[in-house]
Amino acid sequence: MTGKPHKWRDIAWKLAIADGAKDAIAYFMPDLASDMDASREVTAISGMELPVKGSNSDKGMLVSDVFLNVPVKGGEDWGIACVVEQQHDDEKGERGEKNFAARMFDSLVRLMASRPADKVTGFVVYTGSTKDVNSYTVSCYGMEATIKFRTFHVPSYSLEALRNDKRPFARVVYAGRLSLESGDDVALREKYAWELLNASGEEGYDKRQKKFILEFAGRIFRLSDPGISEGLKEAFKLRTIPLEQYVAEIEKEEAMMIGEEKGMEEKAFEVARTMLADGFTTKTIMKYTGLDESSILSLR
Repeated sequence: MTGKPHKWRDIAWKLAIADGAKDAIAYFMPDLASDMDASREVTAISGMELPVKGSNSDKGMLVSDVFLNVPVKGGEDWGIACVVEQQHDDEKGERGEKNFAARMFDSLVRLMASRPADKVTGFVVYTGSTKDVNSYTVSCYGMEATIKFRTFHVPSYSLEALRNDKRPFARVVYAGRLSLESGDDVALREKYAWELLNASGEEGYDKRQKKFILEFAGRIFRLSDPGISEGLKEAFKLRTIPLEQYVAEIEKEEAMMIGEEKGMEEKAFEVARTMLADGFTTKTIMKYTGLDESSILSLR
């Protein structure tokens, strides 16, 4: 995934929050989560959904915000909206907090104006250098209005604390924090992606949670880039798409090859070689590739 970092980071965060909405709210807004009706789904507000392929975000314009309806206990749907933004320092290294706070103010004001009967709240995922980006004031000849919002400054998070936090969305925040550490370093991006892949299989997350965690990791570490190893890409594919779809893709690939046998076993060996190089144990490699111990030992 090429292009300016703020674009793919923005999309990665917003898709993760939309796909893992309940877990995101539980992580960022536990007080709201305690009032949620767990029997109903969190849904996107019509007309304010995520960016789609070919949208303005692909043309260098602003990426859509994420607005969510959160059902609450007691049978009422208060239409609470969680407004999510991700910001960055611009490419000149200048801080973008003023523009960011103004955008957040504008988003919430527009939302409150369009939904006067509903309760509105929001939180911010911020990846820029400034820590205190949580309010905005507008004033004009004696009229003044200030809006405050919860801000989660990702660079301030402790990597150790995030690593030890087993909540599903903590894995997303951890991946986001690691992506800031790795920057454009391909080796570090691969190392951290393997770590997230391994952890997602050991924490007892359900399929939905694994999906949004690993899809976020794939986007935030830019695994689609040409420099990323095929072994890592295949390992992520094995974990993020249905098995039957994966098998179908392999079969299609095999059918197109002339005079060459390259099926799932060879893919598994490719993944195993990469994992061995990254220091994974034989037991872990067996778990993710399906190869037996003797096959893996033969690669050492």
